[in-house]
Amino acid sequence: MPTTLNKIAKQGDNGATMMPIIQGVGRAAIEIAAVLRGAVFRGALGGAGSENVQGEQQQMLDVLSDEIFLDEMRSTGFVCAVGSEEQEELLVIEEYSHADYLVLVDPLDGSSNLDVDGPVGTIFSIVKRKTANSERPHVSDTLQSGQSVIAAGYVLYGPSLMMVCSVGAGVDGYTFNPASARFELSHADIRIPETGGYYSVNESNKDKWLDGMGDNLDRMKIETGLGMRYVGAMVADMHRTLLKGGVFLYPADEKNTTGKLRLLYEAIPMGFVMEQAGGKAMSNGIAVMDIEPEALHQRVPVYLGSNTNVDSLLG
Repeated sequence: MPTTLNKIAKQGDNGATMMPIIQGVGRAAIEIAAVLRGAVFRGALGGAGSENVQGEQQQMLDVLSDEIFLDEMRSTGFVCAVGSEEQEELLVIEEYSHADYLVLVDPLDGSSNLDVDGPVGTIFSIVKRKTANSERPHVSDTLQSGQSVIAAGYVLYGPSLMMVCSVGAGVDGYTFNPASARFELSHADIRIPETGGYYSVNESNKDKWLDGMGDNLDRMKIETGLGMRYVGAMVADMHRTLLKGGVFLYPADEKNTTGKLRLLYEAIPMGFVMEQAGGKAMSNGIAVMDIEPEALHQRVPVYLGSNTNVDSLLG
């Protein structure tokens, strides 16, 4: 019998409590994948005519994916609130406001790829609330470092639908099998190769990077001999890095002086997965997982990859 997401219940100290929420993520992923497949026929591609809290133009599929994810988190009965990259404020699930867990999500990472039928993804993490269960969930519940993350992962919408996740006991990949209509274990105990692979970055911005990162990249390329691959969706680039090795980087630059990627929705969940797979996740001279968040939509520079390649990049 194929191994399904039920395996999560047997992993580590938190697997059993995390499994219903991660199964909810799986249901959301199946729904989002179906919407993506039919978007061109429903006129659902293109802008939604609105901006998110970061001032970025929302795609219609950003909005739909956000709604689907919130509905599925509500259906678990274990989530009191959802923090979404697409929403300015924390979304409290009123009927389960006493529940123990909050989910932080980028519901559709890389949505600029949609109009060219490129890969996109979903990124998520789960934390336990700090406020009392008798109180209404508060944004302070989300402002926890990566050391407090209980589970995290991502979904890749590509040629196949795949979820990669961890409950703090290693990293597994599950691929959706249309024949059985369920996620089945396809990549057990993922470990990032220590050497080889590729570096992944929008190198056209190199002359605008801060902290001498352009020179660092040039030195790393000489030291490691890595080739370049870049999709422009963090999930796709991270997935390749995790399986093939190398390093993914998004430095701060003259326009985004504090970094571009969101700490809570992108850096911490991906850092959690990368460390669980034996790799390294760094920001400005500090491990991503040690950063104490100060705001729901805080941004940071990010360097993810094997220990060898991240160390080479950061000197």
